[in-house]
Amino acid sequence: MKSTITSLLLAVAIAGLSAYDLIARTSILRSSKSKSLVAATQLQTARFARILNDTARKASRIVGVSFDTQSDLLTVRLDLAESQSWMEISLFNMLGKRVKEIYRGPAQADDTVRDYSATLSELPNGLYIVSVQGSNIRLADKVFIIR
Repeated sequence: MKSTITSLLLAVAIAGLSAYDLIARTSILRSSKSKSLVAATQLQTARFARILNDTARKASRIVGVSFDTQSDLLTVRLDLAESQSWMEISLFNMLGKRVKEIYRGPAQADDTVRDYSATLSELPNGLYIVSVQGSNIRLADKVFIIR
């Protein structure tokens, strides 16, 4: 009996079951003739749920931000996990003022990395923040502009 309860508690901890689920499964155990079989089934279910929860989801990320001094071109490389109904890529100075809008519009997610570019010939040298905001993402990275 003690091992059955231990198996059930372990299954609850692994699967993250609620108190309601715990009560329902405990009542099943009380009415069952083969308690250890039910506990083993619960443990297997919990292990399977854990495997499903462990699958890694792809996250949106800024792959890189580069500045070409020859052409004064800033390139932001993005890897989007899901499509954005709207997305805005902006460049901010260290005072928090938006100094350049690089891109505004929808963005499709696919298996390739997308490049977004803008000319920065009018901006002075310094440290800037690249901000990517979308319908369900918010990313930022820094870039040094040195000519």
